[in-house]
Amino acid sequence: MGNNINVPYSGFINGGVRDGTDVVISGRPSHSFNNFSINLCSGPNIDSGDVALHFNPRFHQGHVVRNHKQGGWGAEETAGGMPFRPGHVFTLNMEVKSHGIKILVNNRHFCDFTHRMAKESIRYLFITGDVHISYINFRGAGAPSYPGVAPPYQPGPSYPVGPSPPSYPPAGGYPAGPGQFGPGVVVSHVSSGQIYNPVVPVNTPIPGGFYPGKIIYISGTPYPGGSRFQVNLACGFMESSDLALHFDARFNFGSDFNVVVRTHRVNGQYGSEEKFQNYFPFMPGANFEMMLLCEPHCIKVAVNNQHFIEFMHRIQPIQRIDHVQVQGEVSISQIRFQ
Repeated sequence: MGNNINVPYSGFINGGVRDGTDVVISGRPSHSFNNFSINLCSGPNIDSGDVALHFNPRFHQGHVVRNHKQGGWGAEETAGGMPFRPGHVFTLNMEVKSHGIKILVNNRHFCDFTHRMAKESIRYLFITGDVHISYINFRGAGAPSYPGVAPPYQPGPSYPVGPSPPSYPPAGGYPAGPGQFGPGVVVSHVSSGQIYNPVVPVNTPIPGGFYPGKIIYISGTPYPGGSRFQVNLACGFMESSDLALHFDARFNFGSDFNVVVRTHRVNGQYGSEEKFQNYFPFMPGANFEMMLLCEPHCIKVAVNNQHFIEFMHRIQPIQRIDHVQVQGEVSISQIRFQ
């Protein structure tokens, strides 16, 4: 992940962490630096689950608090002083070991934090506070991966790099018929540009609209044994609204197997389908991170940090696109906008 990562940041760690996982974070405390925290959690933030490691530099106190939370907060560790300076770039390494987590700041050993709870409970990285984050990476023997799912990297169209969790796999599609949302459609209202754990089906407005440079991130997990799920970019909130992009990931639906069908819909009529793909990026039960980038002439879609397809605009002006919809056999952990 690259520069301008939004804070607060919450990223799902696919497969969790293991001995040898190295979480690498580069950033810069703000000039008005009071405190920030970097957390390895069981949930998407420190209020929604247990926290295996709470790493909290407190400039006004001159030390870094390390702690955990399991039901309640534990005993604080504060030895080591303050290795961070307002406005100065840092690189932080959190190396997962069998006994605990070894923490380095700017390639110098800072402290060790002995495991107080099972490291297998760690599923999210959560960052908040007075800090600018430019880089996040997971590496080492325990880095999250799903061998055999994604193909070797091939250079593709470039994407702005923004907040996005580690990689996983996606699925394929076909135009949804009328009544997919039905009377129980859920409209999720956006406050800070992030939606956590929405109920599917989802139908939510795009803050500020859809225009060149806009990015939508969707994190989720296809149901084990599921046949398909869909992501739509819609022109309105009604069930019958036009769809600028209907992205239908099919694992096993009709005659389609592991294919993503892309099309559009105007006045209730679907257009021609596009099915060409170099690979199929989804896997039932495996988390994925999907990114939809608006370009002047097309929508670029990447899955798990890898370019997947381009879909040329069929509906103009593109500013008509103002809602994102998710439906089908999938659970969604987060939707965010940039």
